[in-house]
Amino acid sequence: MIRLERRLSGEPSLHGYLLGLGPELGLIHCFDDFEPDGYTLFRLEDVLAHERGAHEEHWDRMLASEGLLGGLRLPFEVDLRGFSSALRSVQGHHADVIIECEDEGDEDGDFYLGRLLEVGEENILLHYVDALGRWDESPTMIPAERITKVQFDTPYLRRFMRYTAPFPTH
Repeated sequence: MIRLERRLSGEPSLHGYLLGLGPELGLIHCFDDFEPDGYTLFRLEDVLAHERGAHEEHWDRMLASEGLLGGLRLPFEVDLRGFSSALRSVQGHHADVIIECEDEGDEDGDFYLGRLLEVGEENILLHYVDALGRWDESPTMIPAERITKVQFDTPYLRRFMRYTAPFPTH
């Protein structure tokens, strides 16, 4: 267990198990108290500090004893050289993602929940789902350079996607 402090105000800290570090990105299996909370890709440049102390060691013992650490064995490799390469790695296993473009000082930023359609070097094409579970009429283009965080295989995302309208087949 590790705690990462980030400079972005949307979600300033991440708690979980670091699964990998690349030149630009990290991958962490997050936890929300005792609940495994999926995977988060984050920019290393946003990390201000990390902590692993007695608190995290105690949580290690509790989570291991409860049998909650199965998610530490991700069944595929994620290329952590950048968001485009990471999303290409994830897309074949988890096409539904949450992409965030957080801005310093702006607590909202841009939040995209939807299905990956195309992952290019400079742009990501995502079919967005609104808060009522309806698919946008057309896909959204997200510049890869604006992305600060990506989540996949989270309980929130899995549950939300079960209640969306059928995926459009244009």
